[in-house]
Amino acid sequence: MVMPASNQVWPPISQNRLTNLYQRMDAWYSGDEEALSWLYATNQLQTHTSLWGQVKRFFWGTPIPQQQSQRPVKIHVPLPAEIARMSAQQLFSEMPTTHLGDMDDDSDDRGIASAAQGKTLSRELDDILDDNAHAELLQAAELAAVFGGAYLRIQWDTTVCDHPFITAMAPDHALPTFGLGGRLQSVIYWMQLPPIDGVKLNYKLLEEETPGRIEYALYESQDDRSLGVRVPLATHPMTQGISVDDQSGIDTGSRLLASVYVPNLKPNHMMRTDPAAYHLGRSDFMRAESLFDSIDESYTSWMRDIRLGKARVFVSRDMLTMGKPGEGSTMNMDQEIFTPLNQAPGSTLNQGKLFETFQPAIRWQEHQNTCRELVERAYAACGYSASTFGSAGDVAMTATEAQAREKLTMLTRSAKILYWRPQLRALYAALLDINHNVFHGPDRMQALPDVEFPDAASDAPNIVAQTLNLLNQAESASIQTRVGMLHPDWTDEQVTEEVMQIKQDDSMLPDPSEKNLWAAVASNGSSTGGVPANSYGSLASNNPATARTAEADYRKAAHESDGDAINQPAAQ
Repeated sequence: MVMPASNQVWPPISQNRLTNLYQRMDAWYSGDEEALSWLYATNQLQTHTSLWGQVKRFFWGTPIPQQQSQRPVKIHVPLPAEIARMSAQQLFSEMPTTHLGDMDDDSDDRGIASAAQGKTLSRELDDILDDNAHAELLQAAELAAVFGGAYLRIQWDTTVCDHPFITAMAPDHALPTFGLGGRLQSVIYWMQLPPIDGVKLNYKLLEEETPGRIEYALYESQDDRSLGVRVPLATHPMTQGISVDDQSGIDTGSRLLASVYVPNLKPNHMMRTDPAAYHLGRSDFMRAESLFDSIDESYTSWMRDIRLGKARVFVSRDMLTMGKPGEGSTMNMDQEIFTPLNQAPGSTLNQGKLFETFQPAIRWQEHQNTCRELVERAYAACGYSASTFGSAGDVAMTATEAQAREKLTMLTRSAKILYWRPQLRALYAALLDINHNVFHGPDRMQALPDVEFPDAASDAPNIVAQTLNLLNQAESASIQTRVGMLHPDWTDEQVTEEVMQIKQDDSMLPDPSEKNLWAAVASNGSSTGGVPANSYGSLASNNPATARTAEADYRKAAHESDGDAINQPAAQ
């Protein structure tokens, strides 16, 4: 891919259908009510001039009444944003663990000579993947749930940081090129820059990334739809500090692309035939738009019932204070609860009553059941169980019970990890390359980092302790196995060190077996260790059978000793 020519429409016309999809998903995510009303009333998917268009129009696409008697209120429930946030938390509530050089003779260890070299690389990568990187992964996962995918790119600034860092990028400001198998070959990011004071021109910064190189270009145009002409980077204050070579680019020092695209899920069944979207993922919202719209309509109806259900008092007009001719009636501060009637007191209509009260019923149960059903349907359409969002209540559950109740969520999470893991491995490898080239960090040779996501659900500490205690009593698991079960996120070296420490601690205690208890010496000097004894020796035991066996052995030994003394020849 090369930088686009001047004065062309941007984004390109080939991206129009994809841009429309991104706009709809972004409107639900941001909760922009004006954008929802405009998109579903005038979007190309709606033919509002036809009878069929009137029938299939969404709630957000219906015109808002402009009469003064009708309150123009529509309520948006931020359920899509909640689903996107939960999707990110399911993947990156904990940072995935990474390591290099496990020396298991696979292709991931190419170029690493020893485990010590792998540990050095692992520590270097852990230092780079700090809390800022964790936050960017959370942001990218949330964007992927909304738009069907997200980009992660590597950036660096030697004046403010001593290592490269990663940033998340939404796909609605990127133009990718995919090769065979859907592998990202290059990508162009663009950003609308703020205007320059006193200059009525639009500026766009384009950043093209190819394997081993990043190129920058600044475009100046008269309007925001045209790309305009390319101008030097020094033209705009925000780009004049970018350090580039004579070809307006930077070499990364890596054979890999300094960006990766992570699809949310595949295939994109709504746009699988569109060449521009064939390799892109699908949004979690894609099959739930009508449900989101129905939820907003239901909650709007519920709130309308509440407004109409306010208690009202009808009073005769004669009860109001009449003003001067031409001024009409006046009312006090509580006038909002009165509804004037033209009938006078004592008329047939109100049968002589000066006041009439009206309190309509609020259909809260019907609305609540409808909204709850629609919300659970929306969760399922997006690939999540309702219990993931707390619908099951605060009930203590084991990990097995939690996984059974949240099976759909676990399946969706496992599917998304399949797309995230290989892209993170490629991104981290490029991160180490750039760290080596720019900041003189260790060389990864040709090794690839291993990325492991933590388990989604874990048992409570007391349940884990009971399980390990039962395994120990049954003598069915070694110390190393039990330590591994207690700390599933530890490396083999950490587990081995813990096992050795446990054995060292145990060696300082006496063997609690009964035979060693008999041979122990108490602090008072007793040869039986303070254990009661009789003429036959140490017989104390909590087990009567053991005491009887010890007494029999003592008698037998004494008898044999006497026999030997009798048969022994007399001394000469």
